[in-house]
Amino acid sequence: MSDFASLLGNLQHSAASLSKRQGCDDDDKHSRAKKRGRKIDAKDFPPVEKIFLLCPAGVQTGGPEALHQLCDQLNRITNIPSYMVYVVSEGNGVSFASRAKMPAAYRSYKSPTVNYNPLQEGDPTHMMIWPECWTNEMLDYLNRQSSNPNQCAIWWLSVNNNTNRFKEWDRKDIFHMSQSEYATRHLRKNGATHILRMTEYISNPPEPDDSTERKIDVLFNPVKGIHYTDEIRKRSGTTILFQPIGGGKDGRMRLSPQEVRSLLKKGKIYIDFGPHPGMDRLPREAALAGCIVVTNMDGAAFYDEDIPLPPKYKIRNFEPETVHKLLKELLNDFKSSSSDMAEYREWIRGQQEQMAKCISDLVVEFVTKRSKKAD
Repeated sequence: MSDFASLLGNLQHSAASLSKRQGCDDDDKHSRAKKRGRKIDAKDFPPVEKIFLLCPAGVQTGGPEALHQLCDQLNRITNIPSYMVYVVSEGNGVSFASRAKMPAAYRSYKSPTVNYNPLQEGDPTHMMIWPECWTNEMLDYLNRQSSNPNQCAIWWLSVNNNTNRFKEWDRKDIFHMSQSEYATRHLRKNGATHILRMTEYISNPPEPDDSTERKIDVLFNPVKGIHYTDEIRKRSGTTILFQPIGGGKDGRMRLSPQEVRSLLKKGKIYIDFGPHPGMDRLPREAALAGCIVVTNMDGAAFYDEDIPLPPKYKIRNFEPETVHKLLKELLNDFKSSSSDMAEYREWIRGQQEQMAKCISDLVVEFVTKRSKKAD
């Protein structure tokens, strides 16, 4: 029995030593990859010949739509074949969702999917674009590549949703694409090396419906800044009719895009006192649908490049009494106040054209400059 125990102890010791060595090997591999990322400059990569956009499978929200829009515009404007890659989170990384189907709402976009896993390939002429929610997964992918990894870029569709997970700002082998001025400032502040602006747009923009009576005084997002909204509602009492953009008893049930737009056409004012992690879609859709938009100055709302509203409609210091008086003033003179949104609405309508300009800059950076350098 003692011989068996001794043998078992030796085996366990050997297994532990092997596991420790393997762990050290993995750590060394990751360390080497990080050092490589600090030494290799993305500007020295070869011209990009193919682009893959990683997207959460089966999700229909603003982020995934923006990714499909980018894929669509890349295929329509450039000569770089671009594809959607549906993935799901798995452990510290992501795995290819081979059976995922494109949501019906995105089928109008020229955004073909792939039937193979491009993450398993190592082609330095391929570019992988990752949403900012998966920066750790992207780093895990990069750090596991021994040689010839695909090029990688992060599209910062928001800042706050990354929750400061990304720390490796000194890496030069990663491109950063910013959807907002807020994101651009965040990237510069942290020392990101390569930054490109990449906006997105409101597809099939809504138009005000003069045949629909605007019976709702104030619409609000029930999952953003609700404590501020509650203070305003308490101050206003029954003198102002508030309604959440949501269903169910608590107004938090997600509505379809069609239901949201239908509701926006019935409202006079849309307020948003929550965090603005990026250039949010709902204020833009509300303005196009004919609502007056009132926000705070949190996050992206601080920057006129992201929400170019007249100063009157941006609340710097929140006070329920001040906001209540502003809402009453806007409701009493809705037609005139609505005309103050004209420039904002025109700016929103021009965002698809602005995205095309951003993509032209991307081609210059990813293809033109590198081709000249190669010559």
